[in-house]
Amino acid sequence: MPGDNPAPSEQTARVPPYELQWGERELVDVDGVGIHTELAGPVGSGPAIVALHGFCSGTFTWAGLGPLLSPRRRLVAWDRPPFGRSDRPPGRPGPDDVYGLPAELRRLGALVDRLVGDAPVVFLGHSAGSLLALQVALAGTVPVAGLVLIAPVLAGGPPQPVRTLSRLPGAGAVGAHAVRVGVLGAAEALRRGTRHPSPLTDAVADETGRVLRRPGTAAALWHLTCTWERPDVVAHLGDVDVPAVVIGGANDRIVSPAQHRAVADGLGAPLHLLPDAGHTPHAQRPEAVADLVEGFVADLGAR
Repeated sequence: MPGDNPAPSEQTARVPPYELQWGERELVDVDGVGIHTELAGPVGSGPAIVALHGFCSGTFTWAGLGPLLSPRRRLVAWDRPPFGRSDRPPGRPGPDDVYGLPAELRRLGALVDRLVGDAPVVFLGHSAGSLLALQVALAGTVPVAGLVLIAPVLAGGPPQPVRTLSRLPGAGAVGAHAVRVGVLGAAEALRRGTRHPSPLTDAVADETGRVLRRPGTAAALWHLTCTWERPDVVAHLGDVDVPAVVIGGANDRIVSPAQHRAVADGLGAPLHLLPDAGHTPHAQRPEAVADLVEGFVADLGAR
Protein backbone atom coordinates (compact mmCIF):
# COMPACT_ATOMS: atom_id res chain seq x y z
CA MET A 1 0.00 0.00 0.00
CA PRO A 2 1.22 3.56 -0.60
CA GLY A 3 3.02 4.93 2.40
CA ASP A 4 3.98 1.54 3.81
CA ASN A 5 7.64 1.93 2.84
CA PRO A 6 9.80 5.03 3.25
CA ALA A 7 11.09 6.80 0.17
CA PRO A 8 14.60 5.80 -0.97
CA SER A 9 16.05 9.05 0.39
CA GLU A 10 14.52 8.31 3.80
CA GLN A 11 15.87 4.75 3.72
CA THR A 12 19.35 6.12 2.98
CA ALA A 13 19.13 8.54 5.89
CA ARG A 14 18.00 5.84 8.32
CA VAL A 15 20.47 3.17 7.19
CA PRO A 16 23.77 4.87 6.38
CA PRO A 17 25.43 3.09 3.42
CA TYR A 18 28.85 3.32 5.06
CA GLU A 19 30.67 0.83 7.26
CA LEU A 20 32.44 2.82 9.94
CA GLN A 21 34.68 0.02 11.22
CA TRP A 22 38.07 0.23 9.52
CA GLY A 23 40.34 -1.87 11.78
CA GLU A 24 40.56 -4.53 14.44
CA ARG A 25 38.79 -3.50 17.63
CA GLU A 26 39.75 -4.36 21.20
CA LEU A 27 38.81 -3.07 24.64
CA VAL A 28 41.96 -2.62 26.74
CA ASP A 29 42.29 -1.68 30.40
CA VAL A 30 44.28 1.42 31.33
CA ASP A 31 44.29 2.31 35.03
CA GLY A 32 40.98 0.54 35.49
CA VAL A 33 39.27 2.31 32.56
CA GLY A 34 38.18 0.29 29.54
CA ILE A 35 39.48 1.97 26.38
CA HIS A 36 38.07 1.00 22.99
CA THR A 37 40.92 0.77 20.47
CA GLU A 38 41.00 0.27 16.71
CA LEU A 39 44.10 -0.70 14.73
CA ALA A 40 44.98 -1.48 11.13
CA GLY A 41 47.99 -1.66 8.85
CA PRO A 42 51.37 -3.37 8.85
CA VAL A 43 53.65 -3.25 11.88
CA GLY A 44 57.18 -1.98 11.22
CA SER A 45 56.22 0.06 8.16
CA GLY A 46 57.87 3.26 9.34
CA PRO A 47 56.24 5.74 11.72
CA ALA A 48 52.95 4.68 13.27
CA ILE A 49 50.09 7.14 12.87
CA VAL A 50 48.24 7.66 16.16
CA ALA A 51 44.89 9.31 15.44
CA LEU A 52 43.25 11.48 18.11
CA HIS A 53 39.59 12.27 17.48
CA GLY A 54 37.83 15.50 18.38
CA PHE A 55 35.20 16.36 20.97
CA CYS A 56 32.16 14.03 21.09
CA SER A 57 33.65 11.80 18.38
CA GLY A 58 35.41 8.43 18.29
CA THR A 59 37.45 6.06 16.14
CA PHE A 60 34.58 5.99 13.66
CA THR A 61 35.60 9.47 12.48
CA TRP A 62 38.60 7.87 10.72
CA ALA A 63 36.47 5.53 8.59
CA GLY A 64 37.33 7.48 5.43
CA LEU A 65 41.08 7.58 6.08
CA GLY A 66 41.54 4.10 7.53
CA PRO A 67 41.18 2.12 4.30
CA LEU A 68 43.38 4.63 2.45
CA LEU A 69 46.27 4.81 4.95
CA SER A 70 46.38 1.32 6.44
CA PRO A 71 47.63 -0.55 3.36
CA ARG A 72 51.00 1.17 3.90
CA ARG A 73 50.94 2.66 7.40
CA ARG A 74 50.15 1.42 10.87
CA LEU A 75 47.08 3.37 12.03
CA VAL A 76 46.17 3.35 15.72
CA ALA A 77 43.21 5.09 17.35
CA TRP A 78 41.11 4.91 20.49
CA ASP A 79 38.00 6.48 21.94
CA ARG A 80 38.95 9.17 24.45
CA PRO A 81 36.71 8.90 27.54
CA PRO A 82 33.87 9.77 27.84
CA PHE A 83 33.26 9.18 24.13
CA GLY A 84 32.79 6.35 21.67
CA ARG A 85 32.81 2.84 23.09
CA SER A 86 35.20 3.55 25.96
CA ASP A 87 34.16 3.55 29.63
CA ARG A 88 32.64 6.62 31.25
CA PRO A 89 33.80 6.55 34.88
CA PRO A 90 32.57 9.28 37.25
CA GLY A 91 34.72 12.39 37.21
CA ARG A 92 36.05 14.09 40.30
CA PRO A 93 37.74 17.49 40.66
CA GLY A 94 41.42 17.53 41.47
CA PRO A 95 44.71 16.13 40.16
CA ASP A 96 43.37 12.56 40.01
CA ASP A 97 40.41 13.42 37.80
CA VAL A 98 40.12 10.72 35.14
CA TYR A 99 39.14 13.42 32.60
CA GLY A 100 41.92 15.87 33.50
CA LEU A 101 44.95 16.50 31.30
CA PRO A 102 47.42 14.65 33.57
CA ALA A 103 45.27 11.50 33.42
CA GLU A 104 44.81 11.83 29.68
CA LEU A 105 48.57 12.18 29.12
CA ARG A 106 49.22 9.12 31.29
CA ARG A 107 46.57 7.16 29.41
CA LEU A 108 47.99 8.23 26.07
CA GLY A 109 51.51 7.20 27.06
CA ALA A 110 50.33 3.79 28.24
CA LEU A 111 48.35 3.20 25.03
CA VAL A 112 51.26 4.25 22.81
CA ASP A 113 53.56 1.87 24.72
CA ARG A 114 51.09 -0.97 24.34
CA LEU A 115 49.82 -0.42 20.81
CA VAL A 116 52.83 1.15 19.06
CA GLY A 117 55.90 0.02 20.95
CA ASP A 118 59.22 1.45 19.78
CA ALA A 119 58.04 2.78 16.39
CA PRO A 120 58.22 6.54 15.79
CA VAL A 121 54.86 8.24 16.30
CA VAL A 122 53.11 10.77 14.09
CA PHE A 123 50.07 12.21 15.85
CA LEU A 124 47.08 12.86 13.62
CA GLY A 125 44.68 15.09 15.51
CA HIS A 126 41.28 16.42 14.47
CA SER A 127 39.69 19.48 16.10
CA ALA A 128 40.19 19.09 19.88
CA GLY A 129 42.37 16.07 19.12
CA SER A 130 44.85 18.52 17.63
CA LEU A 131 44.96 20.29 20.98
CA LEU A 132 45.88 17.04 22.74
CA ALA A 133 48.54 16.29 20.10
CA LEU A 134 50.15 19.66 20.76
CA GLN A 135 49.92 19.20 24.53
CA VAL A 136 51.76 15.88 24.16
CA ALA A 137 54.46 17.51 22.03
CA LEU A 138 54.90 20.32 24.56
CA ALA A 139 54.87 18.01 27.59
CA GLY A 140 57.49 15.69 26.13
CA THR A 141 55.86 12.66 27.77
CA VAL A 142 55.91 10.69 24.48
CA PRO A 143 58.49 11.04 21.70
CA VAL A 144 56.78 12.75 18.75
CA ALA A 145 58.12 12.41 15.20
CA GLY A 146 55.55 14.71 13.59
CA LEU A 147 52.14 16.34 13.86
CA VAL A 148 49.27 16.39 11.38
CA LEU A 149 46.61 18.81 12.63
CA ILE A 150 43.20 18.74 10.94
CA ALA A 151 40.92 21.71 11.63
CA PRO A 152 42.67 22.39 14.96
CA VAL A 153 40.59 23.85 17.80
CA LEU A 154 43.01 25.13 20.43
CA ALA A 155 41.03 27.55 22.57
CA GLY A 156 37.47 26.24 22.53
CA GLY A 157 35.35 25.26 25.49
CA PRO A 158 31.82 25.43 26.85
CA PRO A 159 29.91 28.63 25.97
CA GLN A 160 30.27 31.34 28.61
CA PRO A 161 26.57 31.20 29.69
CA VAL A 162 26.93 27.47 30.31
CA ARG A 163 30.14 27.95 32.30
CA THR A 164 28.38 30.64 34.37
CA LEU A 165 25.43 28.31 34.98
CA SER A 166 27.78 25.53 36.13
CA ARG A 167 29.02 27.72 39.00
CA LEU A 168 25.55 28.44 40.43
CA PRO A 169 24.35 26.58 43.56
CA GLY A 170 22.29 23.55 42.63
CA ALA A 171 23.36 23.58 38.99
CA GLY A 172 24.55 19.99 39.21
CA ALA A 173 21.00 18.78 39.80
CA VAL A 174 19.86 19.96 36.37
CA GLY A 175 23.08 20.21 34.38
CA ALA A 176 23.49 16.55 33.42
CA HIS A 177 19.79 16.30 32.59
CA ALA A 178 20.03 19.35 30.32
CA VAL A 179 23.03 17.83 28.55
CA ARG A 180 21.17 14.52 28.21
CA VAL A 181 18.31 16.29 26.47
CA GLY A 182 20.67 18.33 24.33
CA VAL A 183 22.58 15.38 22.86
CA LEU A 184 19.36 13.92 21.47
CA GLY A 185 19.65 16.38 18.61
CA ALA A 186 23.39 15.92 18.05
CA ALA A 187 23.13 13.96 14.79
CA GLU A 188 20.78 16.44 13.16
CA ALA A 189 22.87 19.39 14.35
CA LEU A 190 25.96 17.87 12.73
CA ARG A 191 24.09 17.40 9.47
CA ARG A 192 22.93 21.01 9.45
CA GLY A 193 26.46 22.19 10.17
CA THR A 194 28.01 20.32 7.21
CA ARG A 195 28.15 22.40 4.05
CA HIS A 196 29.25 19.46 1.88
CA PRO A 197 27.46 16.34 3.14
CA SER A 198 28.29 12.85 1.90
CA PRO A 199 27.22 9.30 2.80
CA LEU A 200 30.24 9.13 5.10
CA THR A 201 29.52 12.39 6.93
CA ASP A 202 25.88 11.32 7.31
CA ALA A 203 26.92 7.99 8.82
CA VAL A 204 29.39 9.71 11.16
CA ALA A 205 26.63 12.09 12.32
CA ASP A 206 24.37 9.13 13.11
CA GLU A 207 27.12 7.33 15.03
CA THR A 208 28.02 10.51 16.95
CA GLY A 209 24.45 10.87 18.12
CA ARG A 210 24.23 7.19 19.04
CA VAL A 211 27.36 7.07 21.23
CA LEU A 212 26.49 10.36 22.94
CA ARG A 213 23.29 8.69 24.18
CA ARG A 214 25.23 5.98 26.01
CA PRO A 215 24.73 5.95 29.79
CA GLY A 216 27.20 8.11 31.66
CA THR A 217 28.01 10.47 28.78
CA ALA A 218 25.81 13.35 29.94
CA ALA A 219 27.14 13.28 33.49
CA ALA A 220 30.73 13.21 32.22
CA LEU A 221 30.11 16.09 29.80
CA TRP A 222 28.62 18.18 32.60
CA HIS A 223 31.64 17.37 34.75
CA LEU A 224 33.92 18.54 31.93
CA THR A 225 31.90 21.76 31.71
CA CYS A 226 32.29 22.40 35.44
CA THR A 227 36.04 21.69 35.51
CA TRP A 228 37.11 23.19 32.16
CA GLU A 229 40.18 25.41 32.16
CA ARG A 230 41.39 27.35 29.13
CA PRO A 231 44.41 25.50 27.65
CA ASP A 232 47.70 27.38 27.50
CA VAL A 233 48.86 26.22 24.08
CA VAL A 234 48.47 29.03 21.54
CA ALA A 235 51.18 31.13 23.15
CA HIS A 236 53.59 28.19 23.05
CA LEU A 237 53.24 27.07 19.43
CA GLY A 238 56.76 28.33 18.75
CA ASP A 239 58.06 25.90 21.38
CA VAL A 240 56.89 22.88 19.37
CA ASP A 241 60.09 21.64 17.74
CA VAL A 242 58.81 18.78 15.56
CA PRO A 243 57.69 18.88 11.90
CA ALA A 244 54.00 19.67 11.49
CA VAL A 245 51.37 20.29 8.85
CA VAL A 246 47.94 21.91 9.18
CA ILE A 247 44.98 20.79 7.06
CA GLY A 248 41.68 22.64 7.03
CA GLY A 249 38.44 23.01 5.14
CA ALA A 250 37.98 26.24 3.22
CA ASN A 251 34.32 26.29 4.34
CA ASP A 252 34.85 25.41 8.00
CA ARG A 253 32.12 27.03 10.13
CA ILE A 254 33.94 26.37 13.40
CA VAL A 255 37.55 27.33 12.61
CA SER A 256 38.11 30.11 10.08
CA PRO A 257 40.86 30.07 7.44
CA ALA A 258 42.50 32.92 9.36
CA GLN A 259 42.61 30.76 12.50
CA HIS A 260 44.08 27.89 10.51
CA ARG A 261 46.72 30.25 9.16
CA ALA A 262 47.57 31.53 12.65
CA VAL A 263 48.19 27.98 13.91
CA ALA A 264 50.29 27.10 10.88
CA ASP A 265 52.33 30.30 11.19
CA GLY A 266 52.83 29.75 14.91
CA LEU A 267 54.23 26.29 14.20
CA GLY A 268 56.17 27.34 11.11
CA ALA A 269 54.18 24.67 9.26
CA PRO A 270 52.57 24.52 5.82
CA LEU A 271 48.81 25.02 5.56
CA HIS A 272 46.53 23.17 3.14
CA LEU A 273 42.98 24.52 2.81
CA LEU A 274 40.76 22.08 0.93
CA PRO A 275 37.82 23.36 -1.12
CA ASP A 276 34.43 21.67 -0.72
CA ALA A 277 35.23 20.80 2.88
CA GLY A 278 34.23 22.14 6.29
CA HIS A 279 35.26 21.12 9.78
CA THR A 280 35.73 17.43 8.87
CA PRO A 281 37.89 17.41 5.73
CA HIS A 282 39.08 13.87 6.53
CA ALA A 283 35.46 12.72 6.09
CA GLN A 284 34.52 15.08 3.25
CA ARG A 285 37.76 14.83 1.25
CA PRO A 286 39.39 11.59 2.54
CA GLU A 287 41.46 10.95 -0.60
CA ALA A 288 42.98 14.44 -0.55
CA VAL A 289 43.71 14.26 3.18
CA ALA A 290 45.21 10.76 2.86
CA ASP A 291 47.55 12.03 0.14
CA LEU A 292 48.68 14.90 2.35
CA VAL A 293 49.22 12.63 5.35
CA GLU A 294 51.12 10.06 3.30
CA GLY A 295 53.29 12.76 1.74
CA PHE A 296 54.08 14.21 5.16
CA VAL A 297 55.01 10.82 6.65
CA ALA A 298 57.08 9.88 3.61
CA ASP A 299 58.95 13.17 3.88
CA LEU A 300 59.73 12.40 7.53
CA GLY A 301 61.28 9.14 6.40
CA ALA A 302 63.33 10.92 3.77
CA ARG A 303 64.70 13.24 6.46
